[in-house]
Amino acid sequence: MADAAVSDESQSERVQLRRAQAALSACGVEGVVRAVERLKGQSHESWRVEREGAPPVVLRIEPSRGILPPYDLPVEARLLQQLARAGIPVPEVLGVSSDLEDPELTGRAAIVIEWIDGDVLIRGQLQADAARAYCETLRQIHTLDWRAAGLDWLPEPPESGPAIRERAEILQRLHSFGVADLPHIKRLRKALDGRVPDSPAPMLVHGDVNFGNVILHPGDPPRVAAVLDWEQTHLGDPLSDWGRLAAEDLLGNLDLSAGARQVMTEALRRYGRSEDDLHYWTLHQLYKHSSATGALIVLRGWDPDQIAAMYAEPTDRLLSQ
Repeated sequence: MADAAVSDESQSERVQLRRAQAALSACGVEGVVRAVERLKGQSHESWRVEREGAPPVVLRIEPSRGILPPYDLPVEARLLQQLARAGIPVPEVLGVSSDLEDPELTGRAAIVIEWIDGDVLIRGQLQADAARAYCETLRQIHTLDWRAAGLDWLPEPPESGPAIRERAEILQRLHSFGVADLPHIKRLRKALDGRVPDSPAPMLVHGDVNFGNVILHPGDPPRVAAVLDWEQTHLGDPLSDWGRLAAEDLLGNLDLSAGARQVMTEALRRYGRSEDDLHYWTLHQLYKHSSATGALIVLRGWDPDQIAAMYAEPTDRLLSQ
């Protein structure tokens, strides 16, 4: 039995190496693949790929069915290239394929980007100097002149505002996975009914600003080396990003020192927005987060009762404000 397990593991590794080699070739990236490592993440398949005599790269492959569709890696590659020219810290795009030829991956796109060395912010407690670098980069994204940067191909929000558009997209995803009527999700949706925040003229919004998507170069002071995972980027309200951070904090997913929390509070204050607007976007992002975990109930078999319990106390706290 042990020999069979080793054999199965070796066969799986060979398949992964073959798939990675084929995907790199389809993206026009040279090099002989000698090792692959699956990276964390719930959206795309992401792999660190080691090549003989060449630097490592990251291979990202669209999922057959993901938690926050739609996915379009060629569009994300175009966005990354334009952001890089505009001075936003992002990985370099090395290659793109709109349709992989591997029989197991037919119809799925892929991109290859450079591997960025550094510290992922999610690891360890965030200190004040790192929080300052993070907030400065977030502000750089939000205040980018997206028209001058050539990003006017991104759709602008409707007259009803970005919040209404995003909520419609979330509800559509919930229905597609059959989880729209789970009690904890219905509670969050009902709390949003009839509420619309005051939003400024459209600004660039990353859409997934969790600390796991930011790589920091250590130093004095530290600086952001790269911001990753731009598949949810859109034109909208920058408080959507801040609401995501606040929701992650409520869920206990942020480890902030007292100094880091003060830095982030001061950075948010400079946006000049009301507490009501931030409260709305925090609730909105908790709802969006619940749609992602709701999809994982279907895709990964997560326990719906445990998921519901995760949202109970954060929702209580928000609705009591």
